[in-house]
Amino acid sequence: MMLGLKNRLLTVEMVCASVFCALSPFASAQTNQESRTPTNRKQSIPAGIELGLGMGYVLPHRNLMQHLVTDHSKRMSVAYGKQIVGGWTEGRHPEGTHWSGIELAWTELGGAALGSIVSGLWLNRFPGSKWGYGELGIGVGRSSRPWDPIDAPSSVAMSTHWNAGLHAAWCISVFDGQRSAWTIKTRFTHFSNGALSLPNLGINNFGIDLNHQWRENHQVQKHTLKAFNPKTRIPFTLEMSLRGGARDVGLPGGPLHPILNLHLLGHHKIKRAQSVGWAVAHDIGYNQSLRVTRAATGAVPPLGRTQWAVLGGLRWDFNRIQVTALQGWMLTNPDLELGHAHLMVTMHYKVNSAIAVELGLKSFQFRADYPFIGIQHQFGRIRKLKFNGSRK
Repeated sequence: MMLGLKNRLLTVEMVCASVFCALSPFASAQTNQESRTPTNRKQSIPAGIELGLGMGYVLPHRNLMQHLVTDHSKRMSVAYGKQIVGGWTEGRHPEGTHWSGIELAWTELGGAALGSIVSGLWLNRFPGSKWGYGELGIGVGRSSRPWDPIDAPSSVAMSTHWNAGLHAAWCISVFDGQRSAWTIKTRFTHFSNGALSLPNLGINNFGIDLNHQWRENHQVQKHTLKAFNPKTRIPFTLEMSLRGGARDVGLPGGPLHPILNLHLLGHHKIKRAQSVGWAVAHDIGYNQSLRVTRAATGAVPPLGRTQWAVLGGLRWDFNRIQVTALQGWMLTNPDLELGHAHLMVTMHYKVNSAIAVELGLKSFQFRADYPFIGIQHQFGRIRKLKFNGSRK
């Protein structure tokens, strides 16, 4: 009975919020028309603010999660962002503009065993067609119901309060007016702690949102990037990174095992692309949790815990932020349970032209193995060229 009353109240709230969002731009327009003052006065809600309401379903992505209670999820979100022009966005797509912003959301996952998540995501939107665009995001979320052997033994999907979040969506424009816009978003969001603490099966939430955005003459605020200059393009760069991570193996609640890596990467930008290039890398690591033999972990000598891998893939350059996705193969001392092949995804934030801070994740068999942080140094410097193309 209480559950039915709760769902009815939530439905009434969603309807009221939708009616308010629908009427607010028209009420503002009518007030401007009737007023004797000019119509360029400021809005009560800043352009670029978005409100979203949605519903979805929590689905398992491993056999170990089949016994979990899955249910309909409910979501409320607020976001603020700016359109991005110039820089790497120039000439990428004629049908629309890029957008970047921050989203805060509350998601009820359905079922007492899963609880809810409060999340903050950094979102980027990429125009795909006249009526739609893609959306990618990364951030953090705090679970209200992490796993506990006594209080929450069934909540094996989340084992820590704080978790990393990955987000992907496709948005379709329903209404595009002078002061507002409505979109329907089909989304997928994943939360997990990256195997920092077991059990860590993660949450997959699929859903549909209805979003309302406030605008000013079809536009939100713009952020102009530095213009791309092909004469300052570096054909090849060499980078070195020192990285550290941690991994939980065995039974839940065990000690964390440190992992240290030396990463050497060569990066070459594609000639006709402003933001994409290919990359190859060597990775040498000391893995404290390595399971090389059937013997006890303590019986493995230090040299037997050293791993060497080769990797290749792509890098996307978004001014200060770069994203590198590499497919790797472990050549020495692979883990018995994980194998050779793995995926490594890293986000780099450039402090200056030579130094960057890194945050990444290594994954085996589409399962998180361990997260890492690092510091990167780029050898050499940007060559200064004259306007006529000759070197100084």
